[in-house]
Amino acid sequence: MRHNERDIQFNVDAYTAKLIGRENVSKLEGAVLEIVKNAYDADAKIFCMYYSQEQQCIYVLDNGSGMKESVLRGHWMTIGNSSKKKVFKTAGNRIQTGAKGIGRFALDRISDRCEMLTVSEDGGLEWIVNWEDFDELKKLSDVKAKLYDTDESLLSYAQISDWKNRAVASVIRELDWGDTGTVFRLYGLHDEWGGKTIDKLKNHLENLLPPDVVNDFDIYFFDDETEIQKAKIISANLDSFDYKIEFQVCNDELKIGITRNEFDFGDEEERILKEAEIPEEEWKYFHGVVKTLSFFFPEIGEKENVIGNYRGILYFNKITATSQDTAKFYYKDIKGRRNLTKEFGGIKLYRDHFRVRPYGEYGDNDFDWLELAARLRRSPAGLGHKTGNWRVAPEQMIGIVDISRENTNLDDAANRNGIQEGKGFDQLKRILLSVITEFERDRQYIGRKLAAYKKKQDELQNQLDRMREKAEERRKWEEEREKQQDGEMSAAPVVNPEEVEELVDSLTARQEEEVKELRDEAKMLQTLATTGIVTNMFMHEIRTLTNNIGQELDAAYEAIKYDRDLDAAFQNVRQAIGFKKHFASWFNVTIESIRKDKRKRRLYNISEMLEEFLENWRAILNRNGVKLTAFCEKDIIFKCFAFDIENIISNLISNSLASFDRESESVLGKKEIHLRIEKWEKGFILYYEDTGWGLSDKYKKRPDIIMEAFESDKSGSEREEDEDGTGMGMWIVKRTVVEYNGDIDLSENKILDNGFKIVIRLGGM
Repeated sequence: MRHNERDIQFNVDAYTAKLIGRENVSKLEGAVLEIVKNAYDADAKIFCMYYSQEQQCIYVLDNGSGMKESVLRGHWMTIGNSSKKKVFKTAGNRIQTGAKGIGRFALDRISDRCEMLTVSEDGGLEWIVNWEDFDELKKLSDVKAKLYDTDESLLSYAQISDWKNRAVASVIRELDWGDTGTVFRLYGLHDEWGGKTIDKLKNHLENLLPPDVVNDFDIYFFDDETEIQKAKIISANLDSFDYKIEFQVCNDELKIGITRNEFDFGDEEERILKEAEIPEEEWKYFHGVVKTLSFFFPEIGEKENVIGNYRGILYFNKITATSQDTAKFYYKDIKGRRNLTKEFGGIKLYRDHFRVRPYGEYGDNDFDWLELAARLRRSPAGLGHKTGNWRVAPEQMIGIVDISRENTNLDDAANRNGIQEGKGFDQLKRILLSVITEFERDRQYIGRKLAAYKKKQDELQNQLDRMREKAEERRKWEEEREKQQDGEMSAAPVVNPEEVEELVDSLTARQEEEVKELRDEAKMLQTLATTGIVTNMFMHEIRTLTNNIGQELDAAYEAIKYDRDLDAAFQNVRQAIGFKKHFASWFNVTIESIRKDKRKRRLYNISEMLEEFLENWRAILNRNGVKLTAFCEKDIIFKCFAFDIENIISNLISNSLASFDRESESVLGKKEIHLRIEKWEKGFILYYEDTGWGLSDKYKKRPDIIMEAFESDKSGSEREEDEDGTGMGMWIVKRTVVEYNGDIDLSENKILDNGFKIVIRLGGM
């Protein structure tokens, strides 16, 4: 039975409060950042931090708005209570950066004792605290700070007349300090403030503010030995780049501006660009004109903007370039270029003009927070590769992304080290990768054109060289004949030409054999990849068949052993055999595709070659409610690898099945696939279409993108095993078509509401 009711209050140990602060401000750089942020949030235009080695003291000054006693008591002295939580715009219209009410513990991170003068429009207050008091066994409410009224000025309290660095002190004294601000004197320093610490913090402050963004907030940081011209922190700036990529997210639209600064075609630019078949509308972009692109969110695979508006600017810089690549791609000379990544870092994140660490921090684990290295490993193709996707390396990208406290779903992590993981941060990364991908496409488009042009030039040069050799041989033969006619005998040849020819033939044959082996190996990998895609597509059905066979055999075993019922057992076995037969079609479109005889390139009658293959697919599709209509002209004779043609069809059918399997499939009506193959003067044309959902908005404007490696339009699929798709099927199709000197037309998909259409022309290899 209850009696004697009374209330008891919660309390916090003082040391626990101190630990909370240290957990959130664990590094010296972070502590300095918090102090600078507080000055910025107070509308300061000047921030000054001076380390006096002689006095072993840190002086911190700003000319912000200062704190009234009500703010100092209610917010500064109340842990976790910040005046910036609800009202986060200052009188000077700055968006304040802090909101957790624990940034003041940055002072504890730096020193044991803190003396502060803060001057507001109501007058001056001196506040003194000894952080060591938090280490004793006291309740938080028992820890006291001293507070005094004072009329002392900011510069007097900073003891500027006693500074050893008289040169910088005179500069600081002449600045417009105004009538309000805050000064800290920090004693009992926890770190060794020497040359390395000063240099590290200076570099940290140089990267604290993004370049060319904040023009009304000057930072001074110096010690006893700092020269005048080095006392003021100048934000890192970038004046050398190969590509500049500006972007802006506004509501549900992504706008991108791409500036090329990498290529130099010299006086023969017009001839080179024409012969390289670069369209004239692209020429202006080699001369500083910004190439603008615009996408609504569904066009880049995003349903909606969950963050809000933000912007950024990225730079691409090659670290090295071979002389061969410089000549092939007409690069500008980058000799002597510094490794800008070490100096500027990677892609950095700024919130309301202040750096959010550790993103883009060179040498830190989160330097490559967009995982560009992993993208590069998945697709290591060179710039001029015909089908592979060139990917930028993390060390080649520099830039800033400017977010705001007004952005939603991008809250600071609890330990003030980065952004909280979640849907906002995930979308931010996806949007940035979309921006980078558009830059990569632009650069690779130019790279492929120039690589093909160089190959054409080399072939022409080889022909000219052979013609010169023939002309030289003819000239020597004429001279030799004239000598013989004059009665002179020529000397015996040093080398037997037949032996040379035999040696050359041997080397050529060996090289051709090595190339053939590599090509065959690549084709085998493509076939195995297609087999994996098809198998993965029907994994659920395969598992069901396997389970059904097992259940029927178990039932037959029990009928014989326990019931002595042979008729029932026989029926179970027959049912198991029926399920087993379904596997035959699977083996024929998967395992059978790598049969040895299909790995031989020879002349095929395409209709005969595909007859059994299509029947096997038809059996599989029928069980899944899909109708396959196929027609092939009878007299198409084509030299190829059988599995190449099968791979194309299997990947197309797999994509159709994924489309049919999307939710609300009843809206589509019938599930049908239509395939037609007709003769072409160079080979044959394959017309393929289905009645599925068609391409998503992400690919409507530019359907060719689906043929890039790792691009997948299967995100709407409910199949657990294929939720995201592999993104390799259409890349395999494109790679195969290129090998057969063919082309792919996806243009009709731009205007289709539903369904998918593709036209593939295949010539000879």
